[in-house]
Amino acid sequence: MEVTKMKKMGAPVSPRGLTGAQSVSRVLQLLKQVAAAPPRGAGLSDLATASGLPQPTAHRMLAALQAEGFVYQDPALRTYGLGREAYVLGIAAARRRGIREFAEAGLQRIATETGDTAYLSMRSGDDAVCIDRKTGDFPIKILTLEPGHRRPLGLGAGSLALLAFQPAEEIDSILGRNHAGLHPAYPSLDVLREDIATTLEKGYALNPGRIIPEMVGVAVPVLDAQGTVIAALSVAAIRSRLSGTNLKRVIGVLSREARQLRADMQAGGTVY
Repeated sequence: MEVTKMKKMGAPVSPRGLTGAQSVSRVLQLLKQVAAAPPRGAGLSDLATASGLPQPTAHRMLAALQAEGFVYQDPALRTYGLGREAYVLGIAAARRRGIREFAEAGLQRIATETGDTAYLSMRSGDDAVCIDRKTGDFPIKILTLEPGHRRPLGLGAGSLALLAFQPAEEIDSILGRNHAGLHPAYPSLDVLREDIATTLEKGYALNPGRIIPEMVGVAVPVLDAQGTVIAALSVAAIRSRLSGTNLKRVIGVLSREARQLRADMQAGGTVY
């Protein structure tokens, strides 16, 4: 049913059958999935599956979001993307100085010194979200993530660093919700627990090529004054560039910038 048919007298559409905090949470989870969609948008069935909602419920929520301007539906592709009101909120949020601004210079230093692609990631629910990306001068660039893209926690180097340095009980809770069906490359629970143990032992996370076989990633956590992980810095490159002594060098660069970012944020006050 078209959104225009679901409205009466210009009143916004509301997701029927869902009330209170639960409906708000589900709508926001669905909006996050829309934000993670590729440039062409995402279809109803994909969004419903990703958010764990029945298609009729997801359709009603998308209709409500579209009526309020937070979601746009491409009339030809029938896919959904973020609408004008989401853009307005983003502009308003950007007026505050957040971690992206604190990390930007350091992220560029990482890309310049390593020659490869540097990423800044943060946790959002059970996902890792790419906040920023800088590219180095090596001609083969690994551009698997763009700012705003999401992955389930544990998939990819930055995402694994964000997961591994959570408190143990929080890790158990996340792993109880995340599962292999979330992504074709998502590892099994046993493999993921081994990855977490290795990451904690070494102090850095390594993606050995699970997403793209010839792509390797390495990441370190960014901790706040209380030792809580708030972000991850990572580098992605072709396999031959992240091995041996060069891997150690890249880890050193990442660790240095993680410490600098922590100091900058402590000096700058609260960061969201």
